[in-house]
Amino acid sequence: MIKYETEKVNYFDTKIACIGDSLTYGSTLLNRKKECYPARLQKLLGEGYDVVNLGLVGHTVNSFCSKFWGQPAMIRSLAEYEPNYILFLLGTNDARLKNWMDEKVFRSEYTRLLQYLKNLSSSPTIIAMTSPSAFRETSQHELDFDVEVLERIVEIQRSVLKELDIKFIDLYSMTKDKEHLFAPDKLHLNSQGAKFVAYVAYLGLKDTIEREKQNN
Repeated sequence: MIKYETEKVNYFDTKIACIGDSLTYGSTLLNRKKECYPARLQKLLGEGYDVVNLGLVGHTVNSFCSKFWGQPAMIRSLAEYEPNYILFLLGTNDARLKNWMDEKVFRSEYTRLLQYLKNLSSSPTIIAMTSPSAFRETSQHELDFDVEVLERIVEIQRSVLKELDIKFIDLYSMTKDKEHLFAPDKLHLNSQGAKFVAYVAYLGLKDTIEREKQNN
């Protein structure tokens, strides 16, 4: 039996894999294991659900990057977990200039990764989230993060998700005027921000589950 966040997986519950980067992992949070959005989502869902945090710090959609999320070890762990649902929040680190190539490449890589996840043996339902807004001034930080590239990434995310008919939550629009949800670096979520993402993810997930029950 595999372990995530030092806790054993309950294979009898509805299994939810939260795929992402440091926004999912919970970087900058003082009590990350309790404050990150997957942990808060688990609390909102309660019994009968098993939520795992598959957020990897610094990881990307683009496979040419050294920290590509879909490396074999992580894909094997995900396949072994056999999720019923996947919450997908990935792409923000691709706005770092060292990870960015162009729109065409990102579209191809984003599409390819999502299609792979859709075709997992467990046939998971995917609910994606666009990258949230960022309020970071590139010129004032050493990190080579570009907010204009992030805007282009989000446009591609919206387009691809519509093309693939994947339900998505537009976190970018929802956080556009909510700088108070971000940590002092203006890039990561603070505790309130993680709580916000958990709640909108919860609403999206519960709505999807209810719709699926009605259609069965």
